[in-house]
Amino acid sequence: MDSKARSQAMAAVLNGLVATDRYTVVFFGEKTILDEEIDQWPTCDFLISFFSAGFPLEKALQYTRLRKPFSVNSLVRQFLLLDRRLVLQMLRHAGVPTPTHLVVSRDGGPDVPATVRRVVEQRLGLSLSSFDHEPRVEMVDEDTLRIGGAVMRKPFVEKPCDAEDHNIYIYYASWQGGGVRRLFRKVGNKSSEFHPGPASIRTAGSYVYEEFVDVQNAVDVKVYTVGGDYAHAETRRSPVVDGHVRRNSDGKEMRFVTQLSPAEREYAKKVSSAFGQRVCGFDILRAAKGTSLVMDVNGWSFVKGNEQYAADAARILDARFQEALRHRWVARFVDADSVGRLTYDNTWALKGVLSVCRHADRTPKQKIKKLVSAPALSALLGPADSEAILRSRGDLDRALEALLSASRDDSACAQLADVLQRKIDQPGTKVHVRPHPGPPDQPARLQVVLKWGGECTHAGVVQSQDLGERMRKDLMLLNAALLNDVAFFSSTERRVQTTVSAYAGAFVGGSSKPQVTVRADMLDDSSAAKPMMDRAKEQLCGFFNFDGPLSENPYYDAECMELPKDMDANPYGFVRDMCDLMCRLIDRMEANFAALTPDGLAKLQSDWCCGETAELFRERWKKILADFRSVDKKTGHVVYEPAKVGELYDSLKYDALHNRRFLEKIFRKASCCSSSSDSGDNDSEGSAEKDGFLELKIDPAAGSSLYPPDPLFAQKEVRQLYYKAKLLFDYVTRREFGITPAERKAIGVQASVPLLRQLIADLREIGDPSKDPRTRFYFTKESHIYTLLNLVFLGGMPTMVPYEQVGELDYLTHIIFEVYERKADVDANIDSEYSLRIGFSPGASCFHVLDIDVDSNHALKVLPRRNFTHHMPLEKAIGKLQSLLDEA
Repeated sequence: MDSKARSQAMAAVLNGLVATDRYTVVFFGEKTILDEEIDQWPTCDFLISFFSAGFPLEKALQYTRLRKPFSVNSLVRQFLLLDRRLVLQMLRHAGVPTPTHLVVSRDGGPDVPATVRRVVEQRLGLSLSSFDHEPRVEMVDEDTLRIGGAVMRKPFVEKPCDAEDHNIYIYYASWQGGGVRRLFRKVGNKSSEFHPGPASIRTAGSYVYEEFVDVQNAVDVKVYTVGGDYAHAETRRSPVVDGHVRRNSDGKEMRFVTQLSPAEREYAKKVSSAFGQRVCGFDILRAAKGTSLVMDVNGWSFVKGNEQYAADAARILDARFQEALRHRWVARFVDADSVGRLTYDNTWALKGVLSVCRHADRTPKQKIKKLVSAPALSALLGPADSEAILRSRGDLDRALEALLSASRDDSACAQLADVLQRKIDQPGTKVHVRPHPGPPDQPARLQVVLKWGGECTHAGVVQSQDLGERMRKDLMLLNAALLNDVAFFSSTERRVQTTVSAYAGAFVGGSSKPQVTVRADMLDDSSAAKPMMDRAKEQLCGFFNFDGPLSENPYYDAECMELPKDMDANPYGFVRDMCDLMCRLIDRMEANFAALTPDGLAKLQSDWCCGETAELFRERWKKILADFRSVDKKTGHVVYEPAKVGELYDSLKYDALHNRRFLEKIFRKASCCSSSSDSGDNDSEGSAEKDGFLELKIDPAAGSSLYPPDPLFAQKEVRQLYYKAKLLFDYVTRREFGITPAERKAIGVQASVPLLRQLIADLREIGDPSKDPRTRFYFTKESHIYTLLNLVFLGGMPTMVPYEQVGELDYLTHIIFEVYERKADVDANIDSEYSLRIGFSPGASCFHVLDIDVDSNHALKVLPRRNFTHHMPLEKAIGKLQSLLDEA
């Protein structure tokens, strides 16, 4: 549906067609496809239409009969792709070799429309089998399957007949150790799991059983056709090897271009012709014996991230379209009944886009927060003793002078002065001073927060530019008028302003510098919700520091604080073990710093970016531990601060991208680290675990040298710390913005009043028929994204994704409000109608950041937006947002 039609791969090809100045692209959109009758769909000369989940294929087929456009891919024969039984029968008829297979039909056979049967018989001379006979199925012994009178021995593959069901099982023979590997659609970096022990075949449902094919170099071949004479092929690591998906810095599965043999090119031509799919993807197994077998046909498929392929596809489609214009549809253009009646305009057009976006990749934030009673610091407050944020060098010098003068009588001021002296020249250093309420009979106190770091990195600039350019191309295809009225808004944070500057420059293009409006009132942090958020943090702190049964934990709310299974219902034990692991690693780091000379440290990592050095790395990690674990002076008990897990997790991700070599080496045992620093790399072979470093090598017989050893990041204890920190971060961070739904809603409303008010005003303007299309971008920090997302969930919006399934909101996470307009029809007495849909991208998110290949930019790609809510009437959506505002 929209997610595929608006994908980067599709946009690359469509932009190639648009660049010829011969075509205008019209997206039908889900609103039109699902809600409008086909006579209200826009007309077109050339149709790109393909099945995906939720797509009404029969309805689209009726449209082609009504309007008779040139269809790139046959819609009739797309029905064949929905059932693996039919795919195999078609391949066999076309003379394309497939794995030896048997079929078990328990559903009465595939539901094939009569039109499809007729087309296949007339065009190909094939009478499709009904598969309505249910054969007897039995396991003769633990390795032998009998279906009817045919026999197949393990290892074999069990595939659901439903081609949209990707739960494929591979059963291994007893001589191989038995067990079953279960394949599924990629989840994070996993594509399969192995389950040892006895395994029974599935007895409910219809299946195709194929002989397991031992393939060359443990790879599959993915083939992409464009017409009958063009085929692009790539290899990927087979999911049957270990289920681990290797990804590049774009977050895409690592693939390698391969050349097809003459026989394989002939198969590509036959597949494309038999199924009537000019643009088509299918999978080849290159058997170890030297033969090639086609195992699946996927229909419409594009190569991702390959500019040459996109250019070739656009060129071939352009040539085919021009040929069609010369030879077909003469009657259509002289049909008097169509004159003045048909239109290329879409029934529903995108009229407005509002995007609320988090800043891009940044350096780790660090801070010290102290309560002081120094009168000398009062002069730093703003007018009427209001809070003040000091950023300029002159203001920071004044703050340092005041802290130094007060340091003789106040140890907290002395500590602040010491840190400020060392950090005053670092980018992003600032001092936040605010009055702290206290008992009237005690001296007035001030809260002083010293912050440094948190600056947008070079990777963040690259990410922002890439996302801005992609957004521009997307809107150009959907409705170019959206680019005529564009505005950008930013918070006062430097990392946010750097992000919006890079993004806006790429979005606008050319040499003109876009105007950015700074709105501190709307996009900076609000103190209104701080007391409620502090209470949530206190509850989480108490929860994780209670050493006892979960049922007796006084801070536990069973409805809102369900623990992940990996915490084993023992929150205290989890943070204790994680902290112990951090202590061991930092002790090793300290030993390595003591043992290594400056030259030795330089050999671990010679090039540093973002102003980092080995010593700053060391200081940052020591501070993380000091902030996470403290000792209560009254009781002597160790206290863990779960809210500080964000600093640990941020540093792990940052170092995995920017300082990976140093991160992997510095936490090894000192002797091992010293030896590796002398030689540069560890060249040990084998698969043994040595000194906390997991050294792996692929057996040449089992894999290709193109695929490096897994896992890519081999320091096992840093890996353990990363996954523990990730688990705790995901649990704690979202609950800092409210633990119960009522708390999340209250915090969201209090923190987002100005932004909510602005979004409502924007939506009302877009819903005014007299107003032109417009686009607005609001750039802010993480907290506003969490609170706004909570309001979408709790404000009664028709969300498509459960709250529990929304993961981390990473850099450049964005929430997009899309308003679609159905223009008024005077003749039909229909007024303009407006619909809102909210989209969402989790940003530059990668769960397995330790195992991706990082390029010189150190930048992760931002994940594509996906639909977050269903369409809903605009006025109804505005009413729901207004009701939230009324609660403030």
